[in-house]
Amino acid sequence: MVEADGKLKKRTLYSDEIREVIKQAIISEELKPGERVVETRWAKKLGVSQSPVREAIRDLEMMGFIENRPYQGAFVRKMDKKDVIDSYYVREALEMAAMRYAVEVITDDQLEDILNVMDEMKQAVKDGNFELFVEKDSLFHEKIMKVSNNELLIKLWNQCKIREYTSISAWISDLTLETLAERHKSLYQALKTRNKEMAMEAVTEHFEVLIEEMNNIS
Repeated sequence: MVEADGKLKKRTLYSDEIREVIKQAIISEELKPGERVVETRWAKKLGVSQSPVREAIRDLEMMGFIENRPYQGAFVRKMDKKDVIDSYYVREALEMAAMRYAVEVITDDQLEDILNVMDEMKQAVKDGNFELFVEKDSLFHEKIMKVSNNELLIKLWNQCKIREYTSISAWISDLTLETLAERHKSLYQALKTRNKEMAMEAVTEHFEVLIEEMNNIS
């Protein structure tokens, strides 16, 4: 909790809470794209040591909100809409290819594993845990990629900054996290029925909505 003077209460000197404060500053554009995130300044503002601030900044870098420039420091990442959209187009092609393999070879155990991840994603939404939602969303797609057992596809997919772009697009989307989580159901059902045509349609629809969302952002 943040007090009127902007400092965190002593009982909340945790990096995850500091991360939320800085993240909200980024989302509200108190910290603007390209602006440097100064560790000492935030430590002083929040009345904490630099160590948890440093950890919070590292977390935000992993989530895609901050970029670390060698010899310069941490900066608010400039969100290039085109980069995200391009990534979705590439992911659609890669996940379409993976689905073609997956529907033919997926086992019942793998289906159950994917279903469990989807349930964990929904639970993260209920708990209001955005970071866990992003983690489970990314893991859901990763599980499908791994079912394909195509190492080249998986390698290319991992280069698409999955977690970063999932985090950014989920934050700026007009869709609720509950809706975003629910949209994975059609992908799971396509795998469960082992219907290749249904699987292709599910992947196409999944990414068409994401791309349309990004295109509508001013």
